[in-house]
Amino acid sequence: MDFIVGTWSFCYDAIKQGEEMFRNQTNCMDTIEKTINYIEEDELYGPCIVGRGGPPNSAGYREYDAALMDGATLRFGAVTALRGIPNAVSVARAVMERSPHSMLSGEGAGLFAKGQGFISRETPTPQNTQVPGGGHDTLGVIAVGQDRNLAVGVSTSGAPGKHPGRVGDSALPGGGLYANPQGAACCSGDGDEILKFCPSFHIVHLISQGRSPQDACEEVVQNIYRQNKHMEIAVIAADIKGQYGACSTVQSWTDPLTQKQYPGFPYVIWSKDLSCPEINVAPTIS
Repeated sequence: MDFIVGTWSFCYDAIKQGEEMFRNQTNCMDTIEKTINYIEEDELYGPCIVGRGGPPNSAGYREYDAALMDGATLRFGAVTALRGIPNAVSVARAVMERSPHSMLSGEGAGLFAKGQGFISRETPTPQNTQVPGGGHDTLGVIAVGQDRNLAVGVSTSGAPGKHPGRVGDSALPGGGLYANPQGAACCSGDGDEILKFCPSFHIVHLISQGRSPQDACEEVVQNIYRQNKHMEIAVIAADIKGQYGACSTVQSWTDPLTQKQYPGFPYVIWSKDLSCPEINVAPTIS
């Protein structure tokens, strides 16, 4: 890999543990899947609203949304409202590579997953839907290869206490993520509002027109803020030139695992030239 960008500070450990692999890895999809799996499969990251420890919906069970998109080919795969299988990004990849469809949801997504050998590890049980932390914390990862191929992936267990079947922006192409041969973007925040704006597509479209990822992120978040000043959104983006960017409306955020408070939206960057990943704080639009 050339470099990797991930949303939120809790992504640091997943990128850190994989950095030796990344130096020799050439497949962006493998990089994204393994990085997201690390968090999806560890219930300790549940307060981050991702994976098997994430908050249940109002009926007491978890429903996962995840997606992957390849920039060079525009191949896309997603699952929404997937029950009982926390490594949802792997199911999304299976949809992309082994299904004639691009998105599967609910019961259908579960049937497909089981047919592909994924094992359901959860059953509906009444649970507390209150989770400490900021909420709305979609995990998003962008990987750019040394041959300048790029891809993006996302995963979330969704808003705590959501209505069964609720789907936010995370797994929707153009909303929670998007990639083309020039760039990739993904976002996190209030999914019911974000999906109205298609921010990831707009950011990548600006990158395709020659804008830097940073400029594109700031312009899109600024435009959204003008229309909705109460909405939480955080975005990251990268292009095939090796540039990246991030922006948000987040004024401050406390990592639910470390309790460290950041003056805005923290995101993680790793490149082959860094000795270890770095946590940066994106500019805040207010």
